[in-house]
Amino acid sequence: MQNMILLDIETMDFGVESGIYEVALMVIENGEVVSTKHIAKVEDKTLIHLGMGEGYADISEDASKKDQFRSIIDRYNYPVVAHNVSFDRKFLVHYGWLDEDHKCYDSIRAIKYANSDLFSYSLEYLLSFYNIDRPLTHAALDDVKALYEVILKANPTLWVPLYKVAPSKLKNFVELTANVEGQSTIFQEKRIVFTGASPFPRVLMKEIATKCGAVVTGSVSSKTDLLVCGENPGSKLDKARELGVDIQTDEWFIDAVSKDLDLEKVSVTRQSIAATNEKQEKVFADISEWKGKSINIALLPVRIQSKVEEILIRQIKVGKINKGTNGYKVDVIIHSDDGDYALVKKAEELLIETVPLSKFNRMILGY
Repeated sequence: MQNMILLDIETMDFGVESGIYEVALMVIENGEVVSTKHIAKVEDKTLIHLGMGEGYADISEDASKKDQFRSIIDRYNYPVVAHNVSFDRKFLVHYGWLDEDHKCYDSIRAIKYANSDLFSYSLEYLLSFYNIDRPLTHAALDDVKALYEVILKANPTLWVPLYKVAPSKLKNFVELTANVEGQSTIFQEKRIVFTGASPFPRVLMKEIATKCGAVVTGSVSSKTDLLVCGENPGSKLDKARELGVDIQTDEWFIDAVSKDLDLEKVSVTRQSIAATNEKQEKVFADISEWKGKSINIALLPVRIQSKVEEILIRQIKVGKINKGTNGYKVDVIIHSDDGDYALVKKAEELLIETVPLSKFNRMILGY
């Protein structure tokens, strides 16, 4: 996709009532950056370095800021692309910045189609995986620039527009899932929790999730794979953030399921996606120097540990897996990219090899 408008917003929380504090746009025309725009109102310069909209005023209802945004959207009329676009779109549509029917694409989905073997698709992880020397500041313009560099590296070729369904049509949507029950693997064996107010009836969303292979639970734990949030999500959102659980919107959930249900509406066939993923699948590279050695994976999220463990045992044939948080008597420690870990510091003092998850990901993919 050569023409697009990359976008990022900063808000104070997950719900639309928290407001919009920063908006950044980057217009890409014929693959080149032709315009960038940062829309915000400074309230306290001393706080801006903190990111996440700190130091800026709420501009959700600011007509002049909204006009600046719409002038760019209207001038170029290109599709909007964002990392987890359903979140940004939710705010922009709610406050009248973006029309309901404006075509939107999620860069996460496009990058998954380009490389289906990554352990994470967060922007921070992708920057590390692709060796892009740019810190993630959570400032809107910086994050848009980071996303542009990631897209250049990942070079996604399959873009599927965000699927939208009216809440009143969700019952019909559930009937569609009956046709793929037992066939869809989009949420196969994933533990999902729903929370917050939603125009989409929760009982129907849970039914869809179950038919698509999920295990729906009522509380968030370290074993939870996904929290789907509506408005005012409450303590479950706090718990998910604390545990590093993937957090998504109701709209994201409907969009994710739709690719298994009705791809003709987005002009992409299931066969083309399957063929693309098959083409992109790689045989994991051999890390011969790790054979027979002891590897600690305690500092990885629980939902990722099992994937890493299987690769280490079946393909690399390591000697032992250690999951103890004080287990530094090992040969290698694989740890999450984010976080300041005492175990890693201790290992480095003892000259034990420590490997961030993104580097391990590169190693097994032969980068």
